[in-house]
Amino acid sequence: MSQTKTGTPAGKPDEQKGDAWHRHPALIAAIPAVGAVIGAALTIFLGQSGALPAAINPAPAPTTVLATQTVTASSTITETVLQTPTVDPTTEPSGTVPTLETPPPGKLAVTIRIGSGGKIGPAEYQAGATPGANADVFDETGRQLNRGCYPTWTLKRGQTTVHSVRGTACEGNGFTMFSFRDALKTPGLYHLTVSVVTDGGATGTATADFKVS
Repeated sequence: MSQTKTGTPAGKPDEQKGDAWHRHPALIAAIPAVGAVIGAALTIFLGQSGALPAAINPAPAPTTVLATQTVTASSTITETVLQTPTVDPTTEPSGTVPTLETPPPGKLAVTIRIGSGGKIGPAEYQAGATPGANADVFDETGRQLNRGCYPTWTLKRGQTTVHSVRGTACEGNGFTMFSFRDALKTPGLYHLTVSVVTDGGATGTATADFKVS
């Protein structure tokens, strides 16, 4: 009695090892995990690119938010500059009376004031008028002099002296310092001069010209 065994022919050992790597248990177990990772990555990629509907999109495309800030600045600056007008010291304002200048050391400032009796025009008097005259005398400090101040009055018609008198003070205290008397009877151009000297030796002179008609 014979027995016949039927079996799969044994292959070469090297061929069996080469065909067995893809049947390794660890490799087989890793296949689902790798598939899951690849699927998730593909889903995220499609979602960010906008290829998936919003309802099932697990990773919508990033939204860019632009923040706009509006700043309104309103500032008004009002500057008022007050300027003081510059006055030329050499120009007298209109309507004012110039002050008497202070004389230099050793000199006197002298002004003649002729009265208005018989006056018929600017610096003009009628023949026979007796207006009278006074003098204001100031020293270099601006002090008006009285005693110790001696005036000499000289009245001329043209180049001819018609009257001359010397005084004892430089202030008449309400009285006329110089009287014309009857010296203005003749028409012509007159010159009244007063020369002043003080006890201290200071001197000063003034002349007033006027016409007699």
